[in-house]
Amino acid sequence: MVGGGWRCVGVLLVVGLIAGCGGPPEGGTAAPGGSGPGVAPARQGVVLIGFDASEALIGALGQGKIQGLVVQNPVLMGELSVKAMVKHLEKQPVEPKISTGEAVVTPENYKSPEIDKLIHPVRAENVSGASLSGPKTKKWKVIVIPKGTTHEFWEALHAGTLKAAAELGNVEVIWLGPQKEDERDKQIELVHSAVAAGVDGIVLAPLDAHALVEPVEAAVAKGIPVVIFDSGLDTKKFVSFVATDNYHGGVLAARRLGEVLGGKGRVILLRYAVGSESTEQREKGFTETLAKEFPGLTLISDTEYAGPTFDSAQQKSQSLLTRYRGQVDGIFCPNESSTFGMLRALEGAGMLR
Repeated sequence: MVGGGWRCVGVLLVVGLIAGCGGPPEGGTAAPGGSGPGVAPARQGVVLIGFDASEALIGALGQGKIQGLVVQNPVLMGELSVKAMVKHLEKQPVEPKISTGEAVVTPENYKSPEIDKLIHPVRAENVSGASLSGPKTKKWKVIVIPKGTTHEFWEALHAGTLKAAAELGNVEVIWLGPQKEDERDKQIELVHSAVAAGVDGIVLAPLDAHALVEPVEAAVAKGIPVVIFDSGLDTKKFVSFVATDNYHGGVLAARRLGEVLGGKGRVILLRYAVGSESTEQREKGFTETLAKEFPGLTLISDTEYAGPTFDSAQQKSQSLLTRYRGQVDGIFCPNESSTFGMLRALEGAGMLR
């Protein structure tokens, strides 16, 4: 997915990275300069690299507890998803792939004006001011179905959809989604309900790249177009895919971790959820970049999943830290909830600075 025909309408910021240090090997201390294969330069605490921004994560980054966050532009993603749908409904050409950009946020750059816009986006409450079953109030009636409605990312994306509706003036946006990001059946039900209600278009962030194929293709077969955003779907029967280049986001995470660790150390990848195409691409970009560009970094665990909530992520993180205490120098988590759960676990274990 790197490049690959994306039309980048966001700002990709590849920022200057500072070299840091990694923890000593288990049962010993690192030699000066981090000599020895796979041994990180001496540092205090585990390096945590995460994905997505929330007030809690940005606060931790400002305190030096997190050394990097790869962030998206959810407001732009929501805005362009709705605009792509309306363009299609009005018989205008739409790009098949639209990238909204990704950036690395560090303790050194997070106060810059460009980054500040990304980490403190406008947000909207996860409630819809429009009714799925009510009469149409605008020329077009479009339902937007996110993966969930609890994370700050979705609140910012909702604000982007409302921005598009206000600017266009001819579209009514209905915002409905499951509460948690593992409620596949709920999301499928919402797609079927939208079709039954006769909406003009569906804008969907699929919870599962496979499970949502049938309901999407059924909607298209009944003449209701679909725009996919945030996370991919294993079908070609949609108007456009509006998203971060998630593979490249994983590349940026690996490079940031490699820089901070000086290219040496032992690393854990805490995955998010099976079937989540967006995070699977981030994880793939991360692991492939480690293998290609950082031979001194050893991936000691990459088979565990955080699950859909902060609590499940914290529980899995605590288990990993108990198992690998004294053996891990750096950790990558591929979304907001997994990053926050790992942060809490690291704080509780006293493994941060």
